[in-house]
Amino acid sequence: MTHDGDAHDGDAGVPGSLAGVLADVAAERSAQDARWGMQMLPDGTGGEERVTDSDLARHETETAAKAGALTWRHILAEEVLEAFAETDPERLRAELVQVAAVAVKWTQALDRRPTEPPTSANRFRVIVDVHILLLRHVAERGEVLLGRRAGTGYGDGLWHLPSGHLEAGESATDAAVREAGEEVGVTIDPADLTFAHVMHRAPDRVGLFFVTDTWTGEPYNAEPAKCSELAWRPLNDLPHDMIDYPAAAIAHILDHVPFALHKWSTEH
Repeated sequence: MTHDGDAHDGDAGVPGSLAGVLADVAAERSAQDARWGMQMLPDGTGGEERVTDSDLARHETETAAKAGALTWRHILAEEVLEAFAETDPERLRAELVQVAAVAVKWTQALDRRPTEPPTSANRFRVIVDVHILLLRHVAERGEVLLGRRAGTGYGDGLWHLPSGHLEAGESATDAAVREAGEEVGVTIDPADLTFAHVMHRAPDRVGLFFVTDTWTGEPYNAEPAKCSELAWRPLNDLPHDMIDYPAAAIAHILDHVPFALHKWSTEH
């Protein structure tokens, strides 16, 4: 995948020059070789899980770019995970070259970064998404409506809750009502939504989860280009092939846990 970047900067010897960063890389390689030698190890790449990780990283990068929230982490993570997914030696080599190129460019950007305090224009921003748990038979075992994603580029083939991004100028409840209508064709009164959980997904996603057992209309697959099927599933027996974070959020909701972190390095 290609990414927009800075114009060619030459090797003027100023902070952030390509020559300076490559010299640092060469020095680090020499230090590693002196300690470990030229190691001949297996690649350890490939497999369905690595391909899924690569697809998710690509989707996250594209989404962040569209939202104006692209970071170096997005780009480098995508390149690294694309390399991890490759098994063909030539294609793996090409991906590793891209990894190295992005790492060098990021290092150049760090060298050029001014040491000014942050302003309101460059403060960290998160992407907010809303998720709706439509519940039925609550007095019995309780069932939640799920949709199997298809053709979206993210989590295709896996089960997910009706969900979507918060749009500019939109309240969280209005977004939940809109997404429920767009995805499963039901009408919800915002007053019938109950806030149940918030999840901060590393590093820049905040998910808001709402529950309701009251709506107008019979749920149906209103977006067949993005969803292959709908199904009611018991809250305590979710499908194994479900996207991990909504499954974790549902478990937290059942345990009355209002807030959770997801995939942060501080988690154990």
